[in-house]
Amino acid sequence: MKITEYTIVELSPSSYVIKLGEEKYYAGYDSDKGLREPVDRIGMASFIANEQFALELVGFLQNFFTESGEIRKENAGKVIPPLVGVAEAAEILGWKKQQVAEYIKRGTFPEPLQRLASGPVWTYKQIEDYRDSRK
Repeated sequence: MKITEYTIVELSPSSYVIKLGEEKYYAGYDSDKGLREPVDRIGMASFIANEQFALELVGFLQNFFTESGEIRKENAGKVIPPLVGVAEAAEILGWKKQQVAEYIKRGTFPEPLQRLASGPVWTYKQIEDYRDSRK
């Protein structure tokens, strides 16, 4: 794999993907292994809920992974991945905030990374993985 670009492609106002090269699209990452092998079809790429999340994710990918998709050892543990709260989690899932709150109450939602005074916080990847596991 060789990443040659980080282009945000808008599929609709609530669906974006990241192009990593000629017919290569972002398909997620594993925090201990690196980037997953890019997919060659846009429909198989990891979908991102809005442009702001896509921009944050591009910054994270550029700082945390090499152009070959490996973890940058010098930045391991130093880079903060994109974080989301209840409102952002709801947007990623295509839900209302109340639905997220209900799933949290039932104990069927991912455990947050941290609980702050303003509410629970997850990594974008936690919510993305949860969304993808429900397909």
